[in-house]
Amino acid sequence: MNKKTSKTPPRILQIRKDRDYDCVYIGKKKIMLGRTGTPEAEAAFRQIQIQVLTDPSLASLKPEQITVDNLCLAYLKYAKEHDLAHYFGTKTAAGILLEHYTGKAIDTMDTRHFLHLQDMFVQHGVSRQYCNTLMRYIRAMLKWGVLRKLVPHQVYVEAQFIPALKKGKTHAYEKPKRQPVSDDVIHRTLGTVL
Repeated sequence: MNKKTSKTPPRILQIRKDRDYDCVYIGKKKIMLGRTGTPEAEAAFRQIQIQVLTDPSLASLKPEQITVDNLCLAYLKYAKEHDLAHYFGTKTAAGILLEHYTGKAIDTMDTRHFLHLQDMFVQHGVSRQYCNTLMRYIRAMLKWGVLRKLVPHQVYVEAQFIPALKKGKTHAYEKPKRQPVSDDVIHRTLGTVL
């Protein structure tokens, strides 16, 4: 008689309780995080999430189990080490994304969610130009996730369909163009330097 093979995917990485302590299981390995409800336990859990997403030897999650939180944490860690020029903008975009989609499985995101996110950028009061920049950061994060098999390719394609906000066709305010500095200001500045 053949044993039935289980077709259930591995469990989503989540905090479990062990008396007064939080723990997490990776495969059959139990990792203690700290006392339940403490900032230390939460920080330890976030660190384990990052490790699972960035260290192939710990990878036990399938793409359909990756949440928006997982992706943001892993990408921000990567951006801080490899793309510092865009890190703070990406952090802003990820923060707004997490306000609305914490815990959502990344493979369920589609154009509706990305359009809603673009609207949220506008509601946060940033300029039209910066809204478009924030969407580029989100696309860069998704592309990074696709390359690492954390995000299904289709999700990145869905984000690509979101058009940039056009001047005069959005509620986002228009950042004024920079005006050239007058010759008088240049002469006064150079006079103080020389």
